[in-house]
Amino acid sequence: MVKKYKPGDVVVYRREVCKVVKIAKSDFTGEKVYILEPYVDQDVSVRIQVPLTNKGGHLRDLISADEIKQLIRETPDIEMLESKPANMKSQYASLIKGDDIRDLIRIIKTSYMRNRERLCSHKKMTTIDDEYLQKAENYLYTEIAASLGLSYEDAKSFFEDAVRKVEEGE
Repeated sequence: MVKKYKPGDVVVYRREVCKVVKIAKSDFTGEKVYILEPYVDQDVSVRIQVPLTNKGGHLRDLISADEIKQLIRETPDIEMLESKPANMKSQYASLIKGDDIRDLIRIIKTSYMRNRERLCSHKKMTTIDDEYLQKAENYLYTEIAASLGLSYEDAKSFFEDAVRKVEEGE
């Protein structure tokens, strides 16, 4: 059964946190669609149309507080990607296109560790790792911020502190 949303609901389309503005008839296909606007930017010039049928499956609920707690508990055990420089971009790109929030953690952990290893070896960070680290953090912390009613910075601090406590066994 397809989940039905109403105007005012905050949802995630692909990786973007959006607000359902209204339900309308598509100018292109004639079918009923959700009209979504970015939640953070509040840029009303950007509107996304998603069919009510959500056949692509890319429209989902915002992560809940309970799901965030579960994600925090799971984060230390989420495995990093296999570090093969030749295909890191394709691995990152594949995960960023998915819908599983755990994939964002995999990208963050992998790119963070790869960057740290490079810095310890007195090498520059790679642009691929840095680019996907920033994208993954933006998607993850924006969604957590929207869910918990926090600023982006507070959501990032909250999540990182909570994961650190789990890792330290507190």
